[in-house]
Amino acid sequence: MDDTTQTERATASPDDYGRCAWHDGVTRELRLIQIVETGSGPGTAGQRYACHPCQIRFGLVPLADRP
Repeated sequence: MDDTTQTERATASPDDYGRCAWHDGVTRELRLIQIVETGSGPGTAGQRYACHPCQIRFGLVPLADRP
């Protein structure tokens, strides 16, 4: 029986703090933009998040908003 008390989130919520991959700084309102696979096997994927100003400046569309 799995008795976990925490759940994993697939994307960051707008209130989370983290590092924007585009301007390389700590900020809030991050959104997941890209999943980067670096090789085969488990644990070899990375995620790139962008803040709202970088989304506008670079024309980035969050994965959750894509068709």
